[in-house]
Amino acid sequence: MNDSTTSPARPRTLSRRRLTQSTATAAGALAAAGLIEAGSAAARSAPAAVRAQGAPAGELVVSLPSRIVGLDALGAQGAEEPTRIIAQHIFDTLVVRDPATGDYQPSLATSWETPEETSWVFTLRDDAVFHDGTPVTAADVKASLEHLVEAAGPLAPLWLALDSIEAPDETTVQISTATPLGTMLANVALLSIVPGDQVGEEGFFNQPVGSGPFRLVSYQPDQEVALEANPDYWGEAPGVQTLRFRDIPELSARVTALTTGEIDFTYQLPPDQIELLSGNADLTITLEPSYRYYFIWMNAQTENFADARVRQAMIHALDIEEIRAALLQDTGELMDAPIPASVFGYAPQPLYAYDPERAQQLLAEAGFPDGIETDMIWAPGSSPQDREIAQALFSYWNAVGITVNDRQSERAQWLDDLLALNWEMDFQTNGVITGDADFVLRRLYHSSANRNGYANPELDEILDAAAATVDQDERAELYAQACEILWSEAVGIYPFTLVQAFAYRNTVQGFQPTPSFPVFTTVTVE
Repeated sequence: MNDSTTSPARPRTLSRRRLTQSTATAAGALAAAGLIEAGSAAARSAPAAVRAQGAPAGELVVSLPSRIVGLDALGAQGAEEPTRIIAQHIFDTLVVRDPATGDYQPSLATSWETPEETSWVFTLRDDAVFHDGTPVTAADVKASLEHLVEAAGPLAPLWLALDSIEAPDETTVQISTATPLGTMLANVALLSIVPGDQVGEEGFFNQPVGSGPFRLVSYQPDQEVALEANPDYWGEAPGVQTLRFRDIPELSARVTALTTGEIDFTYQLPPDQIELLSGNADLTITLEPSYRYYFIWMNAQTENFADARVRQAMIHALDIEEIRAALLQDTGELMDAPIPASVFGYAPQPLYAYDPERAQQLLAEAGFPDGIETDMIWAPGSSPQDREIAQALFSYWNAVGITVNDRQSERAQWLDDLLALNWEMDFQTNGVITGDADFVLRRLYHSSANRNGYANPELDEILDAAAATVDQDERAELYAQACEILWSEAVGIYPFTLVQAFAYRNTVQGFQPTPSFPVFTTVTVE
């Protein structure tokens, strides 16, 4: 590590804390206020006799913290948090990851084997059908993977080693790779399976068909996605009959909707709202560990950021701990690696010191004695306190001669600009869906992915080697090398891991938090 850093420091660890309030006693007050009506939390709950039978019943209304920009789980929106959350309820995958153990369990695939180190054979269950009644076959798996690769979206880099996929019969899938792929199970856990004869049709993902526990009822862009329990699901039935994802982009409106019972569940709340809601006896608030984190990218293909010293200067200009303490408090933890500490492959690095003079010195050494003028894209309202954090960043950078023009936009436009590399700086959050470093490091930083303009042949070799081996100790060592390169080269600024704040009405039962994305199949509404 260069001399622009200080000695290593570990982030603070926040233990799980449950801020559960007592059971609601305010039903009478709600009725008096005219808040118990059709569509309210009380009216949506299912009779106890119906729930006892084990059949899906009642309605759960969820408001996600980010806009739902689309349902294409195989294309451009494939890594978007709202898309992934909804996709895991509509679509099945070959395997699923147990968040408690990290092990992969059967789903559409009942078993798998590796007859050779570059060959995987999956055997499919024979009782799964799509929502339109057609059976799920190996040909659908083949078409789904081929479509994901051809779409060249954010999940495609996970399949750089893919050589071929074959479906010799209806229940056998053979995947061959050019080199060994130790992340195969993590990859197929993200592969949404759709009907092969429909996936290429224009508009398919506006009314997608899957085989998951819920089926689509309606999709109104920028408004709502409505799902209903799939009566023909091969697995365990979900708890609720209707699952709605309502688009409420403004935080204050989302919080009001929760307190009045318009919605049942939301998350990713800032500290001031957590404090406010924790006094509401009708709500349950929990803080949970997560794989989500903030980062700021600097496009290394641009003149301003081609030199690592400029990128390092951007970090030294920031008092990251002060920003965390002032704006995130218990909902954020300092990062000391380009991935969260809870992710496999994490390796701590020395923290960059807050040192404005060092920042100006590095700018001058890189040929910018008068500072630089640049821009930053971001989508406001996508993450807790993002407006306040963005303003703090601008202020700190301005103090050392770095002028950053604010290019905030709606999320759909931001995503288009991000993927087209139409930016010099990008500010966002990200989630390590799989809990494995490969999902972030190889998918985003391999030069073939070209996600942020940074290319390093040495890093490519390390990431390829880590993906190829099944030896977990060897993978951990390789990812430690990758973390060191990304950190010392200041490919990005990695300030905070987010502690997830979930808020839901006490009528919501059976929610099981995970570090990645919330899943609602086990939830019931009383």
